[in-house]
Amino acid sequence: MACRPEHNLEPIQKTTLSNGLRIVSCNIPHAHSVTIAIFVGVGSRYELEDHMGVSHFLEHLLFKGTSNIPNPADISATIEDVGGSLNASTEEELTTYWCKVPKYHFNVSIDLLLDMLRNSLFQSSSIAKERTVVIEELNMIHDYPSYQIEDLFDNMLWPNHPLGRDIGGTIDSVSKLSKSNILNFFEEYYIPSNIVISVAGDLNHERIVDLVMENSGDWANSQKKLYLPFNDHQSQPRTQIRYRKTEQANIALGVPSVPYYSESKYALDILSVILGEGMSSRLFVEMREERGLAYDIQSSTSYFLDCGAFVINAGVEPKNLYESVQIILDQIGNIKHDVTNTDI
Repeated sequence: MACRPEHNLEPIQKTTLSNGLRIVSCNIPHAHSVTIAIFVGVGSRYELEDHMGVSHFLEHLLFKGTSNIPNPADISATIEDVGGSLNASTEEELTTYWCKVPKYHFNVSIDLLLDMLRNSLFQSSSIAKERTVVIEELNMIHDYPSYQIEDLFDNMLWPNHPLGRDIGGTIDSVSKLSKSNILNFFEEYYIPSNIVISVAGDLNHERIVDLVMENSGDWANSQKKLYLPFNDHQSQPRTQIRYRKTEQANIALGVPSVPYYSESKYALDILSVILGEGMSSRLFVEMREERGLAYDIQSSTSYFLDCGAFVINAGVEPKNLYESVQIILDQIGNIKHDVTNTDI
């Protein structure tokens, strides 16, 4: 299969194979380990309402055996027996599979990850067992109020849209996912043009490309399905409260923001640092150092393909909830007028 080098400037190089698969490498001559990350451009926002949680469920299943390594324990052992780490994560628009290993074990590691993507068995018995595991993960998350507040916030910010749903789905939706649902989703989105392989370490880019091509040169491409755009425009404040008998009240306060490709996101990132990222930020100093109202308070930004969010999270004693919210609002109001060069 022919490949198309896009640039050859060290230390970062990129090659796109003719099937659309992108390979990006960063050469780090002094490194003794190698990190491999495979990014698949799919997540919970691509799911139909009846199939909520399929992206996350699918991520789990890729660790449950391949035609070359049918025993799931041998998949993790391939990496961990040489002192490496292997894991994965699912987000709204991205699913990531990654490992970190001593550089002399790179060949076996990249072979393993590509084997998982291309030759996973999806056995009915594995799906049944892993369904229980995923449901237990959902139960665990639901036991943490700090996670629950994120779900409430997302649901208000992106109502009636996949971005407003729990990434893992619900117990009911996961329970109803069939093998055909999972396989259809896999075939639609796990395609070469929707995948980026990145490698960082003391490795030659051409060697990486050659190894990837050995495992994916015959990987046929297809057309990826588009995501559902978000078009809602908020015209008034939205508030939601979920009662839990806890010692701490968790707060999430935020606003819609700019999408990933907006030039304004860099200014917003700096604004977030000034307002609520780190122990010298305005919110931390005011809420914790000056008033002792919160152990942890922070701001953050989220960027998606067509929208984004700016959010502030805090945990306070319930009796201090209203005072804390007012302080947060005051700090947001103040920062619109008094950011100086010193702050930046």
